[in-house]
Amino acid sequence: MTEIAIIGAGPAGLMAAWQAAKKGHQVTVYERSSFTGGMSASFELAGQNVDFGSHRLHPATPPHLLEEIKKLLGEDLQVRERNGRIRLYDRWVSFPLRSTNMVRHLPLKFSFGSALDILSQPFISKKNESFDDEVTQRLGKTVSSEFYNPYAKKLWGIPANQIDSELARRRVSATSPFSILQRLLKSSTPSGRIFLYPKNGYGQIVECLTEAAVSAGVDIKLEQEVKAINLEEGRCSMELPTGNEQFAFVWSTIPLTLLPEIVTPTPPQQIRHAAKSLRIRSMVLVYLILDQSQFTEYDAHYLPGPETRMTRLSEPKNYRDGPDPENRTVLCAEIPCWQQDEIWSMSDQDLGAMILDDIERLGLPKPRHNQTEVRRLPSVYPIFEKSTNQQRSDLLDWGNSLEGLSTFGRQGLAVPDNLHHTLVMGWEAAASLDNEGNFDKKNWEESLRKFESHVVED
Repeated sequence: MTEIAIIGAGPAGLMAAWQAAKKGHQVTVYERSSFTGGMSASFELAGQNVDFGSHRLHPATPPHLLEEIKKLLGEDLQVRERNGRIRLYDRWVSFPLRSTNMVRHLPLKFSFGSALDILSQPFISKKNESFDDEVTQRLGKTVSSEFYNPYAKKLWGIPANQIDSELARRRVSATSPFSILQRLLKSSTPSGRIFLYPKNGYGQIVECLTEAAVSAGVDIKLEQEVKAINLEEGRCSMELPTGNEQFAFVWSTIPLTLLPEIVTPTPPQQIRHAAKSLRIRSMVLVYLILDQSQFTEYDAHYLPGPETRMTRLSEPKNYRDGPDPENRTVLCAEIPCWQQDEIWSMSDQDLGAMILDDIERLGLPKPRHNQTEVRRLPSVYPIFEKSTNQQRSDLLDWGNSLEGLSTFGRQGLAVPDNLHHTLVMGWEAAASLDNEGNFDKKNWEESLRKFESHVVED
C-alpha cells in the first residue's frame, strides 16, 4: 500500500484519488474550502441548485470516462439539446451557430467579408505569434475582428494581439472556414447540438465522484490548507494545520503559480519570478433570483461584444428537467475581471443593478427581480500573454521536474480545459501508478504531452 496525498478536491483530484484507491493505495485528499468539486460544484439558491457559471458535460468525453460517469449518475445524467443565443451585430443568432439561422439574421457584409476571406486566404502572410494571427490565418479577418478579438479582450482583459497563439490553438476548435461550414451543417440537426447534464445540477458529477472515492477508501479532509511541501531526502512531507504528514507521492491540482512559494527545496529565483509574472483572470458571478417560473426558453445568452460587462447570461433551470421550484428561477451573469478592478469589490446590490441594466439594454424581457447573490472566483482564466510566454514555459518545466510531486488539472497546468479534459488528467495520473506503488514517469510525461493537444469544446 502506497501513501498518496492529493492537494485539491476538484474533478481531477477526485478522479485521481478514486482510481488510485481502487488499486489499493492509501489516498488522502486535502481541500482548502468547505466542499469538494471546486468550480465544478453546485450550490443551492432560492430552492434550486445552481452552478459556478454555465457548464455542460460535452459528448466529446472519452467513452471509458463517460461510461464511468453514467454508472455513477444513472438516469440522473440527462441528454439535452442546446438552445442558446449569441449577440452579433446587435442581433440574436442561435448558438451553437446554425446555417439557416445565420443567413436570416446576420448582415450581408458579414457573409461577403467571410467569403472574401476564404478567397484571399492562400495569399495571407503566415504568422502565428498572437491569438489574432492564429484565428485570422485559420478563419479569416472578418471572423477574427468581428467576433473572436472582441470576445478575447472581454474574457482575458488584454487585446488579442497581445495573447499568445497557443491560447487560440487551445480555445478555438475550428481550423478553417470549411470546418466552420461542417460544424454549421452538424449543428443544424438536433443530434449535433446535444450535451449531458445531471438532473440535480452540474455539481452532481463531482458529488458522485466524491461518494465513489470515499467508498473506495479515500480520506477527504476539508478546510485543510497545505502550508508547505518538503521534497528533500527522497520522501515527500507536507506541513498542515494539524502537523506534518509524510507520503510517497504528492499530487497537486492547486494553481501552479502558488507552488514555488510552498515547495522546499526553494526553487531558483527565475522560477519564483515566473510564477509571479503569470496572470490569471478572475470572475464575478451575479445571480438574480426571479419570482417567475422561467425568464426565457434559452439556456444561455452569449455576449461577445463590449456593450455589456457580462460575457454570458444563463438560466440553470433550462439545462435540465429537475426538482426545481415552479414559480421561481435564477439567472447567472458571468463577469470576467481583475481583482484590482472596481467591479471585484462592488456591492451585491450595485452588481445586480448593473446586470439588470444590461438586460434592459439587450432588449430582453424585464425580470421580476427579487434578490441578488454574488460569488467571486479569484482564479478562472489563465492568460497566455506573449510577454510572459517564456516564464510560462519555465514554470511548467519546473513543475514537471519535481521528484515525488506531480501537478495536473485545470489549475495545476494553468489551462482553459473542459471538465472531461481534467477528468482525463486525474485518470492518467492514477494509471501511471501501478498496484505496487511504482510511478511510471515516462508514461506520465507522455500523458502530459497528450494534454497539450486538448482543445476546449464550446
